[in-house]
Amino acid sequence: MLATDPPPIRLLRVPWDSGHRNTRMGAGPTALAEAGAASRLRERGHAVVEQVLVSETGWQAELATAFELQRLVSVAVGQARAAGQVPLLLAGNCNTTLGMLAGTDRRVGLLWLDAHGDFNTPEADTSGFLDGQGLAMVVGRCWQSLTATVPGFTPLAEHDVVLVGARDLSEAQARVLEASDVTWLRPAQARDPAAVAVALDALAARVDVLHVHVDLDVHDPSIAPANDYAAPDGLSAAEVRQVLHLAADRIPVTSAALASYDPAHDAHGRMRDTALELLEAIAGRTTSG
Repeated sequence: MLATDPPPIRLLRVPWDSGHRNTRMGAGPTALAEAGAASRLRERGHAVVEQVLVSETGWQAELATAFELQRLVSVAVGQARAAGQVPLLLAGNCNTTLGMLAGTDRRVGLLWLDAHGDFNTPEADTSGFLDGQGLAMVVGRCWQSLTATVPGFTPLAEHDVVLVGARDLSEAQARVLEASDVTWLRPAQARDPAAVAVALDALAARVDVLHVHVDLDVHDPSIAPANDYAAPDGLSAAEVRQVLHLAADRIPVTSAALASYDPAHDAHGRMRDTALELLEAIAGRTTSG
């Protein structure tokens, strides 16, 4: 393969939300696949292998199933890397991206775009929603015994995370995030290329490669609500792509995930089309090196 050829892609799908398959946000990966996600990448010159990951246990429970799926993703990512493929993930829940971060011997930075902080811990979380703890898991703030069962996973240092677009947080959640070492760019900062560049330049000095995670509710719901948790003052599709390009200009993007799309909130397919266009843009900026 020539250096200028589009990299081969392994397009992973995890159609689960909170222990349930193909419901709510778990229906998103299937909807995107049926709308032509793989074929659009092939039209861009990528060789694409599709792989659907499903729980193999007979009894499903949110906590057990979430970590089982993370383990399955980690194994699939290892297989993709061994085959020289770039792993891209379509997931119902954000916490599934933890499996994408496992299995590399290079220092990984994380660009996490989301309307929410996903930085809750069980002790402080009154919602009981595991996916609101996804980023906290990634940096080792909670569920350490279970995340240790994910092959190859090591918690990321908080200063190796840039959180973009988060805005729907309680005062208590905001205080916890502000006291952490995570770099948090609120929507106004995320719209400012100079502010984004400063954060990414600092990250590029510490990491070798980048994983890009996009909860689709980072977008403004005026496009269409991505899910039941959509919040105002989100980013436009062009602003999200601008952040992606600024990142890829500085750090090799070797994996990515799109998460939390609930097609029930997208009657006219506008968020679906936004997600597919973003997937194409991400694939075009990735490298298998």
